[in-house]
Amino acid sequence: MFRAEDKAVATLPVPAYNVPTMSRLLLFFAVFGLVAVPARAEISVRVGIVAYEDFESELAHYDRFFGGLTAKDTEVSFQLAVGSYGEVLHWVDRQLVDLAILTPGVFASAISEDPAFATCQYLASVELPPAASPLAPEIRRVAGFHDSYRSVCVVANDSPIQSVEQLRRLAESGVAQFLFVHPKSLSGHIAPLHALRAAGIETNADASQFTYSHTQSLRLLTQQPTELERVAFVWDDVDAEPELTSKLRRIEFPQLDELRLPRNVVVARNGFEHEDRIRQLIDGAESSRYRFTRFYDWATRFEAVQSWLAEADALETGPESLSLEEVAQSLLQYARSQPNPPRLALVLSGGGAKCSYQVGAVSALEERLELLREESGEESLDIALVVGTSGGAINSVPVAMGISSSEVGREGFRETWRSLDQREIVRLPRLMRINIGIWFAALQTAIVIWLVRHYVPDLGKRGAAFAVVYTVLAAIEVCLGYIPIHPWSMLGENHVLHHIWLWLSFGVRESAWALLVIGLAALVWEKIRSRRGRHFEIPKWLTNATLAVAICGLPLLQLVTLLFWNETISTGAGMERTLAEKFPLVMNKHLREQGENPLEYDAGASYADRLQQVSSQVIQRGLLQRDLVLTGSCLTQTSEELPSDLYFYASVDRDSEPPPFGTRGVSLVERPSTLLDVVMGSGSIFPVFPGRIIEGIPRAGERIELVDGGFAHNSPVEAAVLWGATHIVLVEAKPRKRIERGNFVLNATSAFRHLHSQAQLLDTRSRGRVTIFSVAPNPPHICVLDFAENLIADSIERGYDDVSEGDEAFQRELGEPVFRSVQLATANSEITAVK
Repeated sequence: MFRAEDKAVATLPVPAYNVPTMSRLLLFFAVFGLVAVPARAEISVRVGIVAYEDFESELAHYDRFFGGLTAKDTEVSFQLAVGSYGEVLHWVDRQLVDLAILTPGVFASAISEDPAFATCQYLASVELPPAASPLAPEIRRVAGFHDSYRSVCVVANDSPIQSVEQLRRLAESGVAQFLFVHPKSLSGHIAPLHALRAAGIETNADASQFTYSHTQSLRLLTQQPTELERVAFVWDDVDAEPELTSKLRRIEFPQLDELRLPRNVVVARNGFEHEDRIRQLIDGAESSRYRFTRFYDWATRFEAVQSWLAEADALETGPESLSLEEVAQSLLQYARSQPNPPRLALVLSGGGAKCSYQVGAVSALEERLELLREESGEESLDIALVVGTSGGAINSVPVAMGISSSEVGREGFRETWRSLDQREIVRLPRLMRINIGIWFAALQTAIVIWLVRHYVPDLGKRGAAFAVVYTVLAAIEVCLGYIPIHPWSMLGENHVLHHIWLWLSFGVRESAWALLVIGLAALVWEKIRSRRGRHFEIPKWLTNATLAVAICGLPLLQLVTLLFWNETISTGAGMERTLAEKFPLVMNKHLREQGENPLEYDAGASYADRLQQVSSQVIQRGLLQRDLVLTGSCLTQTSEELPSDLYFYASVDRDSEPPPFGTRGVSLVERPSTLLDVVMGSGSIFPVFPGRIIEGIPRAGERIELVDGGFAHNSPVEAAVLWGATHIVLVEAKPRKRIERGNFVLNATSAFRHLHSQAQLLDTRSRGRVTIFSVAPNPPHICVLDFAENLIADSIERGYDDVSEGDEAFQRELGEPVFRSVQLATANSEITAVK
């Protein structure tokens, strides 16, 4: 196939016997300008376009239009990128695009924020042909291009609303619902809000709904609920099916009908070197759908719009807060306006028990994505990649297996988290438990002696009273230590009480046996002494000295033991047992629902062996439905060539190219038995828990000691960006809060957080490359070790409610534009007139 620039040469008649000679001659002539070779486009113009509706057909028109401009000036080519209101303004501000086509609401908002409009320059307005919709007013059906349009008020044919006055009465009675398109939509929200106020009709959040699509507003009118009378506000040439518009009618709304809304505008970034040339090219350019005209009174045309925006409190251009519905519509817009489908990554940060919040948040996300696929028919609108670290790594495997994509799986996921118990996960070494038990027994001894001395005046009865109380306390503590008791609900939501109970439970068995031995010994000794006419009694000085040494000295001994004897606060046995017992249950429940064979493993094997057996089956049976990345940090390693921070990955498509992680990437498919070992290592908060030794990495005979992946990647967005994510939903486990300073402890904590944030630079630098929707719990939130049924249940529910119901649950971090090149061949005949 010939290149475009070679076509002129390729069509010359050349004798077959002299091709090499003639080719050399033609090349020589072309070099010295003796043969005309079409010029290659030298100016590539990046264009950002605000998408405000189902944009697929609109983008096709722009493709042909800009292709037509290239046909008129072959040295200029165009690349188009489609984004939301905020995204395109972000691209202009960051100079990531040269031109932008802005909706009037966005443009007015931008010039209100920056009156000098230093970031870009007005070039032209986009005029439209007459409206074709049967809902449009007569003035918009007049032949010729229009430099303004209207917003229309629409109801269902069977609606009782016939006039603005009737609408006002219904609104006052609380039985009217107003369907708006988007907070920054001029025709779908800003202008209607101004008109409603002018008509004496006040709206509120309870009576309003944003649909994020003009056609969706119309569809909802035909699904009229019995208790509310709906009215929609859309632009006058909304592209809807005739079957839909035949069920609707426009009502006269004088305060709205008189408003002339300016059309979209074209702006150039400040400092664009080809601004004059592009202005001359587009000014007066005309197609069957657009005419670009430069109005020198453009500022006057937008004065009214600016005042309406101020009334609606819609001038903010800072960080965007979005609802789940807006996130869904953003993904749908991308799917319908880009040549390639979105690749949505779910990134789960670390945080121990805090990560229970992610279970609820992911459930809400999965439900909305499922509904979005049903509504749109876009099967690509699903989670394609799951990235987890630390506690988020524990959640990432069930999500990657698709467990969270069904209601049965989601309930099993929640139940697994609710069954976690901090007493089973945090397992102190034996020596530390004995120390706590003896200290607890000594403290109780001091209290009992004080009580006996004050309330039992008869010296002959004190020994018996002391022994009885001791024995009763021992019996109670034996029950607490050995009978399964779940006191978390009784302790309420105060996690301090939970931790006190956790700390006491560490030594309750040792304390119980110590009390029992002392109590029984005291009873026996009192019995022996009483036969001789004497009674059991310990000198006061000895009691006080012994208890003082025990109560004050044992904590010091514990500190010395912790600092210089033990390697970690807790052993890893509790976490290993929990993973080995809990994970297979929720996995098998999911597999049975899917009609697949459950996982097989040896119930009599060690927990470590069980983890490896389950891991091998998950990978080798291809049970992952989404690509997976787990992050971890090497505490020690036998291979010097291996980096300290690693990405363990598994692809659903085993024939696909591996992700570009370089030496940091470790394939789980090649090491299937290590999956849950990696999860455990990534979730090991060192030095609270020990690292996880994993054999065979990077090759046979070598090993690594893996610890908390959050050390280097607490919010591992870099892995998602490197593996081709176009959008990221980041579910944080920790609340967003400012670092406090004050006393030494607060300052030390601030310093630690600062050092930790510096270790996250790889992920920080990856932000801004793709669009990130992040959600985090509001303070106060549970802490890292709050594995208590009631606290976990509340955290899960909170995550679900925040995401599903929160109007501003997500913070959007804007990414870079994704461009598609305009093809000249598709649009040579689109431009019908140029000045």
